Amino acid sequence: MAEKNTEEKKTFADNASGFLTKYRVLFIGVIIALIVVAIVWGGISSITTSSHEKGLNQLDSIIHTLSKADEASVDTAREVALPQVLELAEKNKGNIVGLRSSMAAAEIYFSQEKWSEARDCWLTAATTKNAGYTAPICYYNAAVCSEELTEVDTAIEYYKFALANGDCDFEPHILFSLGRLQEGKGDFVAAAENYSTLKDKYPSDSWTNLAESRLIALKAEGNIQ
Repeated sequence: MAEKNTEEKKTFADNASGFLTKYRVLFIGVIIALIVVAIVWGGISSITTSSHEKGLNQLDSIIHTLSKADEASVDTAREVALPQVLELAEKNKGNIVGLRSSMAAAEIYFSQEKWSEARDCWLTAATTKNAGYTAPICYYNAAVCSEELTEVDTAIEYYKFALANGDCDFEPHILFSLGRLQEGKGDFVAAAENYSTLKDKYPSDSWTNLAESRLIALKAEGNIQ
């Protein structure tokens, strides 16, 4: 049995050696092709990284200039900066430059109290590929803009999106805001659920004190059990 196994191993080794010898040109060609692909991909990645760095530097320069404007000239500075930022956002859709540019444009629109335009930019940023940890922030700000536009249902929707898209530093505030908006709509059960969630998850948060006071009021008014 041992001799048979040895013979089988030798036969397999001989066949493998013969196969590799016969097709060595093909294998070498494949290896070379893979090396070329790696080199080309590395070059593309390098170019992409360089392009992103250039775009981010341009954005930082625009924002830095805007930040230096005094109170008397800040409105004009915003009007100058906004089209430049929007152009960067348009040219870089789907990458980090586009993401940050959309957020910067949203901030400028928000400072101008252009709530609808600010919301559009926040939503563009939130849905950009690889938005990552910025998505909850963007949805949160979109909800705030919706509140400014008195679009309560839309605000509730975006607050929920903010909670559903990863960790959010504003979660206590969002939970209270959801409760407040739902209470305003007369949906007392949903409001109480959000107040209670806030109370359970963040017992020491300042928003929890307000949530507890609202729960007491809702019970006193007979709106919840």
